[in-house]
Amino acid sequence: MPRTILALVDLREESTIRLSRIHTMVELPLNHLGLSVVYWNVADGLPDLSRYPDLRGIVSWFAGEPFTDVGAYIAWAGKAMDRGVRFAVLGQSGVRLERGGKPVPLALSNRFFARFGLRDDDGYSDLTYKSKPALADGMIGFERPLSGVLPGYPLFRKTDERFASHLVMRRGGDPASDSHLVVTGPAGGMVTDGYGRYFDAEFNRRQWIVDPFAFLRDSFATDDLPKPDVTTLSGRRIYFSHIDGDGWRNVTEVAPYASRRVLSADMVRTAAIEPFPDLPVSVAPIVGDLDPTWKGTPESLEAARKLFALPQVEPSSHTWTHPFQWSFFKDYSRQNEAPFLNRDSGYRPGKPDDHAAEEAGEVSDIGRYAVPRAYLQQPFDLDQEIGGALDYFTRLAPTGKRAVLVQWSGDTSPFEAALAAVRKAGGVNINGGDARFDADFPSITGLPPIGLPVGAERQIYAAGSNENTYTELWTGRFYGYRNLTNTMRHAGSPIRLKPFNVYYHMYSGQKAASLNALVSVLTAARGQELAPVAASTYARIAEGFYTARFEPLEGGRRWRVLDRGALNTLRFDHASAGAVDFARSSGVLGQRHSQGSLYVALDPAVAEPVVALTETDRADRDPPAASPYLVQGRWAFSALAADGQGFRVAAAGYGDGSMVWHVPRPGRWTVTAERDGTRLWSGSADADADGRLALTVPVSAIAPLLLRLRPAGGASGDTAG
Repeated sequence: MPRTILALVDLREESTIRLSRIHTMVELPLNHLGLSVVYWNVADGLPDLSRYPDLRGIVSWFAGEPFTDVGAYIAWAGKAMDRGVRFAVLGQSGVRLERGGKPVPLALSNRFFARFGLRDDDGYSDLTYKSKPALADGMIGFERPLSGVLPGYPLFRKTDERFASHLVMRRGGDPASDSHLVVTGPAGGMVTDGYGRYFDAEFNRRQWIVDPFAFLRDSFATDDLPKPDVTTLSGRRIYFSHIDGDGWRNVTEVAPYASRRVLSADMVRTAAIEPFPDLPVSVAPIVGDLDPTWKGTPESLEAARKLFALPQVEPSSHTWTHPFQWSFFKDYSRQNEAPFLNRDSGYRPGKPDDHAAEEAGEVSDIGRYAVPRAYLQQPFDLDQEIGGALDYFTRLAPTGKRAVLVQWSGDTSPFEAALAAVRKAGGVNINGGDARFDADFPSITGLPPIGLPVGAERQIYAAGSNENTYTELWTGRFYGYRNLTNTMRHAGSPIRLKPFNVYYHMYSGQKAASLNALVSVLTAARGQELAPVAASTYARIAEGFYTARFEPLEGGRRWRVLDRGALNTLRFDHASAGAVDFARSSGVLGQRHSQGSLYVALDPAVAEPVVALTETDRADRDPPAASPYLVQGRWAFSALAADGQGFRVAAAGYGDGSMVWHVPRPGRWTVTAERDGTRLWSGSADADADGRLALTVPVSAIAPLLLRLRPAGGASGDTAG
């Protein structure tokens, strides 16, 4: 089933894909709909579509005239649509003017518009004070209503009733003036420039007028497509946390620890990590802050050892020398770095508590940085920066722990070779994106997509923004990180768009306000229904989103899942009456309804599961099944199998294992937890009349264990946990 969308961008008008309208606004909704995006720069000509065997559709959002030969583009687009490729056109269509401003004959432009059931009648309403919507359905007014002075618009007549009109503007109450500005239909959809989003230049604020989920859903006909979901595991929203090592050696200002010159890294450990053993965190120091041959001290090195020894801590890397501006090192020359060698970067062992914003922060404005990287005494070495740093932290960690996650530093804009170095080192990567969705950023446009293609590689974005964006780049409002809970709330409801991600720097341990804000966020996370995982696990899940494939099988509403990697959740939208048909499925752990969608948990032990759907009579209760299945749980589960009259399943996770299973038999069930043949705990729980068995297993599953559940019979009693 094709799930690739080809995005056409003009990098003569938009400097990078990272900052393009499609990447910053459209790719997130496309990802949510299960679609993966690849990019093509039309300045290089028109792409050969045979390069994209998995192509489902094409999206464009031009602001100018990208084509010198508009006729060739219209013919190319027509051939694509003739073979079933659907188009979503936002903003300028690119077919009215040739590059340089030469008008395109209306007859030629109308060949393109006819594909969307429209005809341009060569009229234009530039004074819109008399214009009002004659039709504006539920797709219009998603984040901002049509109000104020409206943009001018062309006169689009509808010529094909197979297309649905979602916004029709009328001038002066005259039906003859009707113009169809937002349409969707069999070939895709079109949103007229100025009517898709609102932009406030003064506050740099963007909001959707059109509902992008509904528009793209209709344009690319995604209802038949299973959605690989990176937000959910075992029926619960994923939680992960990661710390960049900036500020590691800062001396805390928190009383009474300041008088003892406690390092920020130790302050974070004692206040925000050790008290939360149920919340995993990936800790990524900078080698230059630890290694005595660079700028490390015995204290900074010991701080890392203590952190890595904690069971819930995953050792990760924030690189060796902390590059600030990654593009500087793409074609590295020591000679180009020479002008900076005599500058003081601020990373001085004699002054670890003086960590200015331009040295401490991961900011997008690289002009704030005084040097291209924090430590310059040795020439830049990409292998040392990536694989060397991972090896260094692996050696520093206890036996059995391996550093695999690279958390990008500085402007978090790695070039292709840097991403390739992570992959070649057997690692995964994360950072970038700066997700915000709160009162200051009141739009889903503040949430990034899952990742960014960089050449043949892919950068995985964090799901939340760090404290820098909440504290004016660490210059004030040091309590601001409390606001993360608002972003996480909006990114989780009414549509679950992102996992719950707590991402920060070690300098949060420097000030009392920032440390209190961090602890408040962790406390809030602990009170929610989440499935905690290591940050590297999330990065692998995100990678699985891009590789997953679906093969439709006979019998209807049945698919084989291929090449999904670590991704183990599928989502089916508008599925309140849908359910897994377990008799026709294999490798499925369970299912859960939430927010009108059906979340299906796949068994990691099955490489190519098969998922089949059916209808259920009662959407308000778990559908019956002959075999037990998972409804939701805090841990990750795998290898579900029958075990006599009951079942067994492997489990791993953080904190006590709260979970809900649907079992075919109500009444008392006995539960045991084992590891390597040794029983760790046993108890019992009662399944209600609907077969719902809720229990909590109060043991640690950081080291995986085996659960056995069997019907016990007899009278009901107290439930386990």
